[in-house]
Amino acid sequence: MKIKSLDHIHVYASDPEASARFYRARFEAKEVHRNTNRNGDTRIFLALGGQILVLGSFPEGMFPAAPPEAGDGAYGHGFGVAHLGLRVASVEAAVSELTREGIRILGPTQREPSGLRYAYVAAPDGVVIELTQYDDPA
Repeated sequence: MKIKSLDHIHVYASDPEASARFYRARFEAKEVHRNTNRNGDTRIFLALGGQILVLGSFPEGMFPAAPPEAGDGAYGHGFGVAHLGLRVASVEAAVSELTREGIRILGPTQREPSGLRYAYVAAPDGVVIELTQYDDPA
């Protein structure tokens, strides 16, 4: 099967409007579309880092879970998606900004020998975001 591109990532949210405000305020997401599904629930489509993030209400009877441990620990708890990665210019600056805004950082910034820097952040509804920065190897 030939895939043209990744179409979107869909996140269930306990309050889609509040989640949309979080992604717009902290990560410069832009709303590009809204629709209503067959259950009458609103879905909010955000442009985020060149991709589409869809936010919709949890289906009836389903609720957000506590996020798993950040990093590889996420896989040990049965979550199918470990995290959503967002590339930033400076992980340290992004972590400082989010900390000032009261956003929970899930551990210290890490740096790998390759120059990759990353940190994990708690988003609404049990979503884990990994902020990444790739240093120029030169």
